[in-house]
Amino acid sequence: MQCMRLVTMAAIAVLFFGATREATHSRRAGCMFNIPLNALQCARLREAAHRATGRSWLSSDAKETLVYSSQTYSDSVTISAAGRRGFKTVGSLALPSGSAPLGLTVDEAQNLYVAISPLGSGTASVEVFPRGATTPSKVYTEGLSGAEDVAVDKNGTLYVANLADPSGGGCSQGNGLGGSVVEYAAGSMTPTATISDFPGCPNGVAVDSSANLYLTYLYYSSSGLPQSDVREYTTGSTKGRALGLRARGGLDLGGIAIAPNGDIVVENGQADGTFNQLLTFPQGKKRPSNVIQYGGEGWGVGFKFFALLGGKLFAPAYVAETFSYVVTTPGAFDYPSGSQLFAENPALTSLPFAYGFAASPGS
Repeated sequence: MQCMRLVTMAAIAVLFFGATREATHSRRAGCMFNIPLNALQCARLREAAHRATGRSWLSSDAKETLVYSSQTYSDSVTISAAGRRGFKTVGSLALPSGSAPLGLTVDEAQNLYVAISPLGSGTASVEVFPRGATTPSKVYTEGLSGAEDVAVDKNGTLYVANLADPSGGGCSQGNGLGGSVVEYAAGSMTPTATISDFPGCPNGVAVDSSANLYLTYLYYSSSGLPQSDVREYTTGSTKGRALGLRARGGLDLGGIAIAPNGDIVVENGQADGTFNQLLTFPQGKKRPSNVIQYGGEGWGVGFKFFALLGGKLFAPAYVAETFSYVVTTPGAFDYPSGSQLFAENPALTSLPFAYGFAASPGS
């Protein structure tokens, strides 16, 4: 596995920011944060997002399962109701100008949390939207520099995977702190703890039913190759233990979820990030018991986050992917088989790139 996730040519210059997984290697260029698209793909996505018409929240049955997807290029989160046969678009949430929404999560009260990294003059934050609301009930900013992913445990404690440099620097071995996990106890708008006992940069966070925290992280060794693992933290601890996970071809881990039975489900990058997979590690095991390769080969560029709800996965479905363009739309997949059940009709959405995912099961 090479050390960066992108599809590009050396002659193409960087647009916006270097991706976390590429930031320490100047011979490659990235799009922004952990989105490994080439410069032409970035430009077309930004243009398409700029043309997209705004849409506010529409009515939705309280019993419906809602699927949220962050639209990193349009300062918004789209909302779809997932039925047995497909998605129904029910609205979107507008975020402040200059926002780059990344990871998402939903707590037990069905509140949506949106990790926002700054794009240009934007502000790093986590915005919280009650189900059905169009404006946030809370906005966390203190202690954040590059919010990338979020998790909330059963006690209401918020964890934010936070990059020290939102452009993704500091991930090399011995290059200093690349980021941390910022903790906010229930009811607190200021950080109550910081976790920084891991090398490199944080990627994804998740919690289990016992309120233990799981973190994926990445760093580049002195050889230039990426090193990645999952660390587990018991409730209230800032000192974790590396799980020592292993997989064929190596690990380059991103989004993570914990299944009800304690299995770890995690995104893993392959082949320079051009193909990406989902791995399932049974509780206490170091090798995966299940591998999901979208379409037989794997998800394409720009795949990192997903949502797991019961026997379903919600993740990007690829509508088009060429050298100059990539289009993804929300998709539903069976878990653990990984077979695609249905996807959002691209003709019904004006937004081109679904990135972060969260699912709200409703009442």
